[in-house]
Amino acid sequence: MKNKNMDGHIYANVSAFKPSPRDGIVASVKFACTHANKHTHTNTHTNKLHTQYIKHLILPSSTRAIFVPILDEIVKHITKNLILMICDTVHFQWWKRPPVVAAVCLGLLCVLLLAGVIGLSVYYGVFGHHVSTERDQQASYSLLIKERDQLRTSYNNLTKERDQLQTCNNNLTKERDQLQTLYNTLTKERAQLQADRDPLSNWSWQKFESSWYFLSTETKTWEESREDCLKRGADLVIINSDKEQTFLFNLKKRVWIGLTDSVNEGTWKWVDDTPLTTRYWHKPQPDNAGHTGNEDCVEIRTDQRPLEAWNDMSCDSKLNWICEKAF
Repeated sequence: MKNKNMDGHIYANVSAFKPSPRDGIVASVKFACTHANKHTHTNTHTNKLHTQYIKHLILPSSTRAIFVPILDEIVKHITKNLILMICDTVHFQWWKRPPVVAAVCLGLLCVLLLAGVIGLSVYYGVFGHHVSTERDQQASYSLLIKERDQLRTSYNNLTKERDQLQTCNNNLTKERDQLQTLYNTLTKERAQLQADRDPLSNWSWQKFESSWYFLSTETKTWEESREDCLKRGADLVIINSDKEQTFLFNLKKRVWIGLTDSVNEGTWKWVDDTPLTTRYWHKPQPDNAGHTGNEDCVEIRTDQRPLEAWNDMSCDSKLNWICEKAF
């Protein structure tokens, strides 16, 4: 029975054919050739093998997208060409010089293996550089994150300080406005007092310390004198110090002052209802006219010492008087 083998040679007797070790090598090589020929027409099976290989690579997606397609094309190209070279050599020479064919096949396989090793070396070198770069970028990223957190903390602190300063500024602004309002009020009052005081100097008023004093040119009873002072926006004088007593004494007129015990005999009070504390009586005053009970008002006499010039008199007597207006 006649059969054809893969290269087209005819064997007359199939039963007489005995395979040898060389035939096993040849069969393996022919199988590879058949696979290579199929590879030239379709890439389906080869692409599936490469896809499975790529899935086992532990790579970042960015690195895989760059380097794997390049290496894949290199390996496929080298593999295809080497196998085709082997097949061509075996197809035409395997029956002529079997040992040489085996050596050539082995050499080509070594070259193929060396190419694969070189490709992997290049690949892992590039991959290592990429990993180092990625590690540096990760360190830089961590440093930037830390700096960002520090800046955020600093920003929060500055925001808090700004709010505190804003609150302080608002409080100071409020206090300033209150002080400005008070200043305006006091300025207005001062102007009013100035307006009230200026005419006094033209109306026989005299200033001493913080008060103005009016010395009458006519004589009246104590009650009539007080009514006149009240009409002038003042009252009979209240004496609070030695200086004031001396100033009034130096006017050199017998005058009514705002001191009386008409409400309660023996209890002397000023016209503002405050009790008498500082006394400038001429001894043995007050004597109430020898205790007859009709001397309830007080005058300043000019024929005595300045600090011993008070004398109680009948309120119906007519004397000059002194009005006091405090500012």
